[in-house]
Order: sequence, then structure tokens, then C-alpha cells
Amino acid sequence: MDLQLKGKVALVTGAARGIGRGIALTLAGEGAQVAVNYVNRADAAEEVVRTIRSGGGEAQAIQADVGRYADAERLVAAALERFSRIDILVNNAGIVSRNPILEIPLEEWDRVVHTNFYGCFHCSRLVGQHMVARGGGGKIISISSIHGRVAKAGMGPYCATKAAIDMFSKQLAVELASHRINVNVVASGTITTDINIPLYKSTRPEDIALREAVLKRVPWGIIGEPEDIGRAVAFLASDAAHYITGAILYVDGGYVADGTPRA
Repeated sequence: MDLQLKGKVALVTGAARGIGRGIALTLAGEGAQVAVNYVNRADAAEEVVRTIRSGGGEAQAIQADVGRYADAERLVAAALERFSRIDILVNNAGIVSRNPILEIPLEEWDRVVHTNFYGCFHCSRLVGQHMVARGGGGKIISISSIHGRVAKAGMGPYCATKAAIDMFSKQLAVELASHRINVNVVASGTITTDINIPLYKSTRPEDIALREAVLKRVPWGIIGEPEDIGRAVAFLASDAAHYITGAILYVDGGYVADGTPRA
């Protein structure tokens, strides 16, 4: 598909691996120049940059912890210094905690909230200010989850932050509409990433049982790929979605739509 992103500049947070990597590569494949944000994995981020450049695109890796406002400021400043403008912001950076709410250490709760939600707020505020000052509109797309709508035991801070991103994005969409800045959410379903590949490829009986249970919950019957999220983001970043704002697009194989009981 040709979404006419050539000449556009995209900043993708948490783009070194997994869903973020898939988004960065998809946007680059549609012609966008990409600022590839990472926190710790410089090697993985540089691999994304090399892949984009080998395909004839342009990219730059930029280190920053978006959960820290000063880091987010430095990230946006570096992206603007390198590319002169930011047309597309993708808030993808996120981490998961697997502890019950009554037991999770407070510092772990804070770390998830700062990375997932404050990171989204920091970058949206900073890039939004740039877009308003520059004029001409822009696209802000945040990666949420089916678990912003459907709870999952042991993942309290993750679910809470994803729900917060959904409402924050609606609020921001209303406030930035007059500037023709589209603000939308892609809510991800179960996706094959570095974190869960071992589970999906495991031959242990307990892992096979868990994998089959997940597949039974997804009407489409398969696990999604990072590129599935990337394509949804690319659509929302394009002029084809010019009249879409404040929306939550579920890319989940039908997970949240289905209430069918299964054995």
C-alpha cells in the first residue's frame, strides 16, 4: 500500500524491539523518516536503523527514558535537530509488571506508571507543542492494549496505565482538534514479541496448554505480529485517516468483541 508518508518524520518511542520495531519498519517502508527511541538496547536500536537504511530509508537512534520529563525533552530536541520537524508521534514505550496489586512493590508500580503513562503524556505534550507552533497539523498515535478494557489478574499497573492512555488520548484529541492534530489509539491484542516468543514456541505441556487457551480466546485463531500493529499505525498516520480522531482501534483478532464461552 502507498500511504504517502514520504517526506514525513516519525518519532517512535520504545522502537528497538517488538511492537515498536515493527511500527518503525512499517512507517519507514511507507516512506517516513524515523527517530528510533530506545532506553537500554542500543544494539537493537542500531539494528533497526541499519535495516531502514538498507531499504533506502533514513533513521536515527536516540536514547532516552521517556518516563523522565528531562529525557523526553532531550529526545524531542534531538529528533528536531536531526530531522527539523516531527509529523508523527507514536507513543509505544511500555513495560509490564506481573504482581498482584496487594503485593506489588511501590517502586515497581511507579516504574510502570512512569514508563507507560507518563511517557505518553511527556512526549504528547512536547511534540504537541511543536506541532501547534509549527502549524499544519500532525498525528499522535499511542499504543494501548486490550487490557485497557479487559482486566488481567496480576497485571494491575499495566492494565490501569493502558486504560489511562485511552482516555488521555480522547481528551487530547478534543483539545488539539482545532489545530488539525489527529490523536488516536491502537489497542494491541496478543502479539508475538521477544517477551512471549519462548511461550509460543515452547513444547512444555503447560506452555502448550496456555498457548491453546489464548488461541481459543481469539476468534481469528492466530497470534498477531508486530507488523499488524505497524500497519494500523501507518494508516492512522496517513491522510486516509484525516477525519479520524479520538478513536481506539482494536487490533486483536476479535478478542474484545467476542463473549462466546469456550471450554
